[in-house]
This record gives sequence, C-alpha cells and structure tokens, in this order.
Amino acid sequence: MPLAPLLLTLALGQSAPYVRSRVDVGNPSTQCLYWTSTRVVWNQSTFGNPDTKGDTEFDAIRASFQSWQDIFAECGNLTLEEGPRVNERTVGYRRKGNNTNLVLFRTRDCDAVVPATDACWDADTCANAYDCWDDDDNTIAITLTTYDERSGIIYDSDISFNAARFAFTTADGQMCFPPVMTDCVATDVQNTATHEVGHLIGLDHTLAPGSTMNPSAPPGELSKRVVDPGSRDFVCAAYPRGQASQACRHPVMSLEMGPKAGGCSAAGPGGTLSLLGIWAAWLMRRARREEEGR
Repeated sequence: MPLAPLLLTLALGQSAPYVRSRVDVGNPSTQCLYWTSTRVVWNQSTFGNPDTKGDTEFDAIRASFQSWQDIFAECGNLTLEEGPRVNERTVGYRRKGNNTNLVLFRTRDCDAVVPATDACWDADTCANAYDCWDDDDNTIAITLTTYDERSGIIYDSDISFNAARFAFTTADGQMCFPPVMTDCVATDVQNTATHEVGHLIGLDHTLAPGSTMNPSAPPGELSKRVVDPGSRDFVCAAYPRGQASQACRHPVMSLEMGPKAGGCSAAGPGGTLSLLGIWAAWLMRRARREEEGR
C-alpha cells in the first residue's frame, strides 16, 4: 500500500473492540502478526529507570504482563513468562544467536548525545549504539517487533520507554505533571506497559473508548492498567486454548516463509499521531534504504 493511503487509513482510525496488527499496518489484505510458540519469555534490563522510586518500575512492568497472563490462563494457549533480569541494552532481532524479548528504559535523548554526522542516523542504529531514545519526542514508549513478512509469525518483540522525555511514576495518587511531590501520577509505568504488552502479543491501536489499546495516554492516566473486555476477547480468539494460534488469512505451513521485517507501535500522550509518525518514519527509512541498496 502506498504511504499516503496508508496514512489516511491510519488517520481515520478504527473503533472496533480490538484491532490486530498487520504485516502492513492498517492493511486488512495482509497477514496478522502473532506468536506460534506456546511460551514467550521476556526480560527486564537490570538498569531499570533510575528516576522511578526504588525498584517499583520492575514490579509495575511485572504486573502489566501478569494482567495479560491472567487472561491467557483463562482462555489462551500462550504463556508469558518472566525471565531473569539481563544486563542488556540492545533491541531488535539477531539473525544469529539468542534473542531476548527485552523491556528497558532509555534515559538519554539521542539528539543530545549523538553527533549529527554519525552514520548511525542513516542506519537507524543510534538507539542501540548510544543507548538513547531516537524516536519521536512525544512518544511515551515503543514496541519493536520482528516478524516473518509472509506468515506474520513473530520472532522477537522489545519494549522501550522514553524516559529521556517523560517522568515515569508508579504511585496511585493525584495527577502531577511533571511530578512535584511524592506519590503522585505523571506517566504511569504500569499503564504504559500494559498497552505495550498488547502490541507485543499482536494488538494494534483502536479508538474504542476505554480500550487498553487506545493510543491516547494523558498525564495521570491509570485506566489502561486493567485490560478491557475487547482486548480480552482478542486473546481468546487469536490464541484459543487447546488450539493453534490463529492467522488472519492463509494457513501457516512453515516458520520460514519469507524475509523478516521490523515494525513498531507506540503509545502517545494524547491523540493518535504517535503511531502515524513512528510507522511513517519507519516506512520512509526502509524505502530509502531499499532505494540506496542498503
């Protein structure tokens, strides 16, 4: 799908109870993204988020995964299992060696630490090379997913939090942005992580009011901590207990059906532009690399 119609499709949005992620985002003629394994192990980076009170960010992320795991335990075929914390800061798929479904906080802005002449800008590798946030400043978090372009099967998914621009909190108190007191809510870790785990398991954004996958996330929001009924229905339908995980189109016959590609989804501070911006930038960068033979 050309970029302009794709952006128009995204801009119009969808208000269905849930929307599955696609190989070409927003294009229903392409395959959905989903896991075929029965167990997905995820790991938190040991660095955590120094600006969050104590180690509460680790507990908040754990609670987010548990919210989804509780649903899988009721009606699904997938187990989301926490592995040990790892001293790792690199996101993305490794074609050789082990892969980690990593959750981390980026605390530095790439614009502030990376020279403008560094080749990593064109190669889209600055985030890993300098351990910094290189996506849109207004995006709270991003999930980078690597998948097979023909089958939609997910191979790896990593969640990065934009701690370079946002003040993450784990409290239940009144809203404050930026945080100016103890036990108040600015950008809630669990609220954000629950949304991003939805992307990790194959959900796209929906404009349905009250959905965990609604892309709007204003300061002080806590409602996305609880997975909504529509998103719960996705788990039961896409990952039915006792059955194979469900593709959207052709039956999947092999785990190696075509080239792999990366994609990303984001939760923005308000409105839907964050997802549009991230995907548009990624598509244009990918097209540029292909034209230049990279």
